[in-house]
Amino acid sequence: MRGRRAAGRWASAVEAHRAAQRDVVLDAALELLRERGLAGLTMSALADRAGVSRATLYHYFPDVDHVLAAWVSREVERSVADVLATASAIEDPVERLRWVVGDQLARFASQEHRVSVEHLDSEAGSPVVRAAVASGLEPLRQLLATTLEEAAGRGQLALPTGPDLAVDLLLGLLGATRRHLVEGRLEPAEATQVIWDLLETGWRRPGRRNPRRRPSDRPGGPPQGVPPAASPPSSR
Repeated sequence: MRGRRAAGRWASAVEAHRAAQRDVVLDAALELLRERGLAGLTMSALADRAGVSRATLYHYFPDVDHVLAAWVSREVERSVADVLATASAIEDPVERLRWVVGDQLARFASQEHRVSVEHLDSEAGSPVVRAAVASGLEPLRQLLATTLEEAAGRGQLALPTGPDLAVDLLLGLLGATRRHLVEGRLEPAEATQVIWDLLETGWRRPGRRNPRRRPSDRPGGPPQGVPPAASPPSSR
């Protein structure tokens, strides 16, 4: 019995060490991206920056593409977890939907997102990175689908299609504003209103008014009475 417990503690310690080591490598990758761009992110440079041997680095990641995929997965998962934590406290589905839209647009405009766009847009065609993004965003897709279905069930929205396609359409609207926000040509509050006006025109039930934003509410922030979620842990 003692031997099994000791083996379990050892396995937990090893796993914790590996997770910490991966975080060190991913943090180092972000530093190199900021300093040198994607061309300067090589396995040799990454091993030097992370303070590990190349053999150790290759034990965790076979190539730079998988390093980028792991970094993207970590950042997306942290961001989505933050969104879910706050959105779950918003009872009204339409207010919840508006908050999620505003929050995502505010994240697009953030400096952290601008760094990732600047250096990773050329990786958009990578199957590994694309799969990492899709996997990390799945809980957000589920939240949006559930919220849209709930709003339709309450008679607040008249969806022109099923929830899966409706989510794709909504994510398409968010993606269409991304470059404008990254380049500073549009503010998050403006983008939120543009998207909401489109949803009002196409999906709102007649007689249902747009939830008014109170003075204390900020674009991307929770409605009054909803505690703000803690910021995701910084990896920078």
